[in-house]
Amino acid sequence: MRNPFGQLKGKSIKDVLRIILSSHVFPFFTAAVVMLCYYLGWDMVSIYYLAAVSVAMLLLLDDLTPFVSHLFFFSVFVSVKHTPSEMIAAPDPGYFMRAANLAQIGVALSLVIAAIIARFFMLYKTKTFKPTPVFWGLCVLAGAFLLNGLGKANYSGFDFIYGLVMAAVYLAIFVLISANINLTSENYKKICFGFLALSAVLVTELAVLYISNGRGMLDADGEINKEMVVFGWGVWNTIGMLFVLCVPAVMMLSTQYKYGFGFIIYATVLAVCVFLTTSRQSMIGIAVVYPVSLLLSLINKKSRRANAITAGILILAGAITVIVKWNAIIKLLGSIFDNLFDENGMFFGNGRIKLLNTAMRFFVEHPIFGAGFNLNYHENDFTGLAFVPEFACNTFAELLAACGIVGFTAYLVHRVQTFIAFAKKPTVKKAFFAASVVGLLVISLFDNHMFNILPNLMYSALLPFVLGEATQSKAVLK
Repeated sequence: MRNPFGQLKGKSIKDVLRIILSSHVFPFFTAAVVMLCYYLGWDMVSIYYLAAVSVAMLLLLDDLTPFVSHLFFFSVFVSVKHTPSEMIAAPDPGYFMRAANLAQIGVALSLVIAAIIARFFMLYKTKTFKPTPVFWGLCVLAGAFLLNGLGKANYSGFDFIYGLVMAAVYLAIFVLISANINLTSENYKKICFGFLALSAVLVTELAVLYISNGRGMLDADGEINKEMVVFGWGVWNTIGMLFVLCVPAVMMLSTQYKYGFGFIIYATVLAVCVFLTTSRQSMIGIAVVYPVSLLLSLINKKSRRANAITAGILILAGAITVIVKWNAIIKLLGSIFDNLFDENGMFFGNGRIKLLNTAMRFFVEHPIFGAGFNLNYHENDFTGLAFVPEFACNTFAELLAACGIVGFTAYLVHRVQTFIAFAKKPTVKKAFFAASVVGLLVISLFDNHMFNILPNLMYSALLPFVLGEATQSKAVLK
């Protein structure tokens, strides 16, 4: 790779910042900062850094592709020391709720939002944004989010507030990115390096977790104890989902270089890590995403032979390992089958059937606009954040429960529109990114990711690259 900072000499400070922020290696610097702060418990430093870089990117860059990669790291900065999660006995769980810290977070968040608004203002002045069918469909979906719970007897302000947040994440981020990017091969590659940097954080923290806990990661039967796979920023399902999202992008890098087969090997390591997280839905997701990504890696002529040989060796090695170590693998991963069936042998889905039944009851009681986001499923709160409501662990069930037939229909239209937009002019690069999005959608059939803020930041930011829809704004804030 060429020297990313080779053209800094003689440049103005603004130009130097633009070159640095747009560099392929900058996400690795961010990864290092976030991970260092994670282990030192410097959460506010991470917040300051993420906010400052966000503002700089939004105000300085013509092309916001680097901002897409930057958003990835918002999901992994909360430390074990200060996590509000009830899954960890944190030394200082009330850290984020202190008035002083809330004020600082509010200021940082306000600056980022102000920079986004400024970017939208410049977009309005230049009138470069061109609405597409997907945009109009997202407008309808955003409207459905805003109308969630309308007419129910105990309608609360929280229903509207969380609906507003969902509308902003789905619609505003999509417009912001699609109006300020160029769909070049170089930009696709930049995001792949962003995923590569994120995956380095995930692998490192998962490895440290296993090494530091040693035998404590296993129960008395020698099976992985999934309750130990917990981080300050999430649990086994969170890290499993992020691993799945990383695999296609890392695999795509194998097609960008003549001898890029090393990225296939690393993507395979990431796929193995999914199983080490013990996240069942992520295992389903990687079972879909990995083979698709591997097949896509064989399409590019420049790297086809080396990639094909690598893929063949990995498949053979994997098959031999499974055959030889079958009993050990089953024993190690045996806990993944726990809680799927009740004492009568009926499928229980670790409580998900109960959640689905509850969601359907909410829908029957409020079929048009749903029962709102302020629902009580009587489940444990893994996040520990009071602002994030409980969900049904299924995208469609939650849509029906919270937003009724209006929200459900709007989402189906959105899904059809995204498929049509992708299918109009499919490319290999778009297909790799589509694989990540499909992985998220598959996993969300068994989890809440499509209603959590941070995964949806990633979804909405990636969507323009999946669809090939972008109208680059010429506005630069100088």
